[in-house]
Amino acid sequence: MTESADYDDFADVSPEAAFALLGNKTRIDIIRELGEISDESLSFSALRSRVNIADSGQFNYHLKELLGSFVRRTDDGSYELTYAGSQVVGAIYSGTFNQRGASRAFKLISSCTKCGSSLEADYEQERVTIRCPACDDQKSSFGFPPGAFENRTHEELARAFDTWLQLLLLASFGGFCLNCAGRMHGSITDVSEYLDDKEIGTKHVCERCTNRTVNSVGAYLLYQPIVVAFHHDHGIDVTETPIWEIPWLRDEETTVLSREPWCVQSVVELDGDRLELVVEDDLSVTIVDT
Repeated sequence: MTESADYDDFADVSPEAAFALLGNKTRIDIIRELGEISDESLSFSALRSRVNIADSGQFNYHLKELLGSFVRRTDDGSYELTYAGSQVVGAIYSGTFNQRGASRAFKLISSCTKCGSSLEADYEQERVTIRCPACDDQKSSFGFPPGAFENRTHEELARAFDTWLQLLLLASFGGFCLNCAGRMHGSITDVSEYLDDKEIGTKHVCERCTNRTVNSVGAYLLYQPIVVAFHHDHGIDVTETPIWEIPWLRDEETTVLSREPWCVQSVVELDGDRLELVVEDDLSVTIVDT
């Protein structure tokens, strides 16, 4: 049995104290300027010059307040960001805390696997919804940082949506919460409350922050090694193909074999070839011999 690592020696700073440290423009400027130089540190004078503050004493005070939590002093006396500091920079640029994305919609190059019409991406309240305006079939919906819209064409955004969605899925399927870095647990469950066209699906919930992802059984299976290989044999790279373009996911065959505990059988079909899989309640996957 693997023992849990002992991390009691980590120095804790209360959340309110950590966030209070950031409530000052000079401190944010210090963090942003250090974030501009990704692979080097800055001397006191160079950093002060970049922040452009005349009062050396005031600058020194705010810099010291950040030391340990968001900024570290190197052996040669210069300054660089800690991991927490780099995360603050990332949060600023992603717009997670300081931007509210305007509602917008645009067409995607992808076609609806149900009716063949062009798909559309709607962005509202920091969520992307991929849907078909012709048949009103919703393909996917997920949170997306507003800062990602900056300097991207519609084509680049479509790719960014898919990349982001893959990260969300692979992390949750792997038991890792991208929201708080906690542990996620998954199981088969009734998802009709979340997905209009599905009764049975998978639900992954973080044990710490209660973040959750809800998906079809097919979406979970898509990234299983045997299914990835099956697609590869048919000339499809699932890492390069948007999930909303995978044809069998639209009308996936999922049969409930048992409800207590949950056990389902799902079929992946490509070009007339079928791969039959059984998914247990703990999300273990086995191949059905045919």
